[in-house]
Amino acid sequence: MQWLHHEAMAYLQELHATVQAGAGVVGQYGVWIVFGSLLIESAGVIFAPGETFLIASGFLAAQGTLNPGLLFLLAVAGTSLGWFLAYFLADRVGISWLRKHGKWIGVTPDRLQKTHRFLEKYGSIVVLFGRFVVPLRQLQGYISGSAEVPLRDFYLWNVLGAVTWVSFWGGAGYLLGLL
Repeated sequence: MQWLHHEAMAYLQELHATVQAGAGVVGQYGVWIVFGSLLIESAGVIFAPGETFLIASGFLAAQGTLNPGLLFLLAVAGTSLGWFLAYFLADRVGISWLRKHGKWIGVTPDRLQKTHRFLEKYGSIVVLFGRFVVPLRQLQGYISGSAEVPLRDFYLWNVLGAVTWVSFWGGAGYLLGLL
């Protein structure tokens, strides 16, 4: 039991340091750095600090440093737009590129077909909750575009997923800021 307490405390200290560092950057550059980092992260850059900046900005919004409404709108916009960019890029060149070069990264025609069938059946759930899974959050737009998920479905679930994800992580930061 002592081990668990020690690990939990170490994690909380690391989380606190990360939020503090993110808050310093967000405090300096404002809500636009949150928008940009979320757009870049959602467009496929796995190590972009979007989630960290979102939590830190929620923290700052609770303290009155940032406008929570503007923060929410820009965070949802950046997150959604990043996935749309990835979706459109993959929709235009993704499937043909994967058919030609996929073997080099382990994407076979059989895997493409299985992914397509899986997303036909569960695509809405994957798009809605995929933001909560790293690296699915960064790659979902490409996966959906390459698997030919209908744009109408992708649009709806992408935006609802962005609202859900931003509310969760931005809200978590906001609650931390109230403590």
